[in-house]
Amino acid sequence: MNRARTSRILPLVLLVSVAVWAASAADTQPATGPLPTGAAYAVTFHVSAPSTVPDGATITCKARIAPHRTVLEKLLTQTPAAESAPGVGTVANSSATCTAMVPYGVAAAKDGDGGELSYQIDAITAAGPVFARTQRDIGVVLPQPGTTAKLHLNVSL
Repeated sequence: MNRARTSRILPLVLLVSVAVWAASAADTQPATGPLPTGAAYAVTFHVSAPSTVPDGATITCKARIAPHRTVLEKLLTQTPAAESAPGVGTVANSSATCTAMVPYGVAAAKDGDGGELSYQIDAITAAGPVFARTQRDIGVVLPQPGTTAKLHLNVSL
């Protein structure tokens, strides 16, 4: 009896799954249309360096912002993240400050949607790379169009 019930339920579940997937793939834009956002983030990193990173080492920082999306949206669409040009700082007394300007010109899907900030910080000496730190998918509120929002992050290498 269980096999008969399973053989009837399984095709129904598969049909419903395909219908949900097709509906979400076809509905890529909301009824109100995308809201354009042309803004930027000035991300300032206050970096605490370990003793293995000597004074005078160069710190480079870069960041990017992608629109916040659900797991299903991440699987179905490829939205490029806005990436910064690298910022540069120098280690002094085991700390450094580095600022990266991240433009944000991607259309947000809905009013109130946020973004996801990811960054990479590298410590470099004349001998080569010494240390690296990355962080992904930090939730941020998108700045108002035409503005530059400031974000300060304390990072320990």
